[in-house]
Amino acid sequence: MIRNTTLPLLPALHECGTLKLRKDEVLVTAGGFEDRALAASQSVVAGRSNRALVLKYENGDSRNKLGEVLHTLREKGLGVEANDIVCYDRYDPDAFPGGFERRLVELEAKKVVVDISAMSKLAILLCLDVCREMNLDVRVFYAEAERYRPTEKEYQRAKQANNLQRPTIQVYTGVHRVIRASRLSSVAMQGQPTAAIVFMSFNELFTQALLNTVYPSRLFLINGRPPNLGWREEATAWIHEQLRREWGEEDNPVEMRPEASVPLPKRTVSTLEYRETLEVLSLLYWELAIDHRILLAPTGSKMQTVGCFFAKSIHPDIHIEYPAPKGFLELYSEEVEQKWIVSFGKLGGMIGELRRTERKSHIGIPRHS
Repeated sequence: MIRNTTLPLLPALHECGTLKLRKDEVLVTAGGFEDRALAASQSVVAGRSNRALVLKYENGDSRNKLGEVLHTLREKGLGVEANDIVCYDRYDPDAFPGGFERRLVELEAKKVVVDISAMSKLAILLCLDVCREMNLDVRVFYAEAERYRPTEKEYQRAKQANNLQRPTIQVYTGVHRVIRASRLSSVAMQGQPTAAIVFMSFNELFTQALLNTVYPSRLFLINGRPPNLGWREEATAWIHEQLRREWGEEDNPVEMRPEASVPLPKRTVSTLEYRETLEVLSLLYWELAIDHRILLAPTGSKMQTVGCFFAKSIHPDIHIEYPAPKGFLELYSEEVEQKWIVSFGKLGGMIGELRRTERKSHIGIPRHS
């Protein structure tokens, strides 16, 4: 149920079989290695006024499909020149926003569609934040995978192994380090106790790496609920169960459900419906912000990351850090399933309205202050 007063102002996702670009709209996509990295370029319908920008991952995976993305876009009539390829270093992301913004200015962009399907989570946040600052008319395109790894059988095998420590079901080769981008940082409330908000995943090592870096006094875990693969909600809860118990149940309440074999966190949001993420983050913010520094780690799904962007934009004092993976194993998604689009209009204006509405509802600040 949507209880926060800002959430009704946010648009819903809509199914998107064909990605038809509007006049003068710029497509922003990324050359990742998943099959869905090609979803936008394969389904796009473009005109002469349209352009595309493509993120190239520095220190990227050798399986990255940058060449295929560029070839497909050009086949669709989208001119992509050398300076339309914007480098993104996931270990040192601070140089990216400036280069991205400069190219948007050179293209005189007013409307963009950001394809997050194969984007790094920090890249999603940075792309959207640049668009917010420029007050561009923004749509977000997202393609779900048809098959996600690990599979349910792989989860059951790990569970039956009954190791003393709950294992991460490896999707990544390890954690490189915890990354912060200056654009997403905050110095607010330094010296106060830190409350870390972390999204559960199949890699509990991400959470451990963050805790070993920032040493929070409180930890709030958010689990994910996929639209279809319900067993994954139990799997991520099982992987994090030992860690959750170490921090006590007061901040991370659980419940037993008939369909589950382990306690499930009550704080659970959809992996697709980004507004649920914003609702939970907003409630936690107003509970914690008076006497805690709030640190947010967007370690969940890509659409949950969109929810994190809105939370950070509405509340600039939220500080974001992200445990960056070293690399990726074969246990990743395959093929393309449903495609979605959400239209935000002028993003800077929308964020301003959301901020004013939420502050008015919580602390009575006049709407036009």
